[in-house]
Order: sequence, then structure tokens, then C-alpha cells
Amino acid sequence: MATAVMANETEVANAIGVLRGAGLADDLLDEIELDRELQLSLEEEDTISLDEWEKRVTEKAANGYYRQ
Repeated sequence: MATAVMANETEVANAIGVLRGAGLADDLLDEIELDRELQLSLEEEDTISLDEWEKRVTEKAANGYYRQ
């Protein structure tokens, strides 16, 4: 039986810092968030229209969500 372990952003950043990869913390957190959004998108795949998806992505892009 597998046990899921969840960590918040601070815990992840602290753990990465301990491993001497502090500069990678932001990149890792971004990747985790993208993976989470992808999973949610896949789960909603059958329930959201293409127009609604396009609207959400366009709004995020306009608000700078995808910029680094």
C-alpha cells in the first residue's frame, strides 16, 4: 500500500536548500505546479469545453502567469 506525502512550497524550498540546490527551488516549484495543473486538466478533460479552456489559458497569459 502506497502512502502519499504532500509538501508545501516552503518545505520543498527548504529541502532543496539542504541538498545545495537552492537555485533550483523556483524551477522545481514551477514544475510541480505545472504537473498539478496538467493532472487537473486531464481530469477535467471531458467536462470543459475547448472555448472555456482557451479562455482560461488566454487570461493566464494576459496576467503574466506563464512568464518567468
